Amino acid sequence: MFNFFSEIKKELKLFNLDSDYQMVNISGKILYVEGHKGLLNLSNEMIIFKTKNKIISVSGANLKLNILSETTLSVTGEIESVETN
Repeated sequence: MFNFFSEIKKELKLFNLDSDYQMVNISGKILYVEGHKGLLNLSNEMIIFKTKNKIISVSGANLKLNILSETTLSVTGEIESVETN
């Protein structure tokens, strides 16, 4: 199975990233996450999910969950903020 962040780490020779999740926000329109452990809230304005050690809140407008697999998720819409607790 293709793992986006593993491929980036190989290309850039970054093997020491110890985070329990990887996340990239592309222009406030797409949020891609690997390493989530489940959804806690899902609405058009707020998506909250957990990782091993954190709770991540995505807020904005017209948010949609495009990908949801065991460890990967993708959110699209007008992403205004991403907060970790």
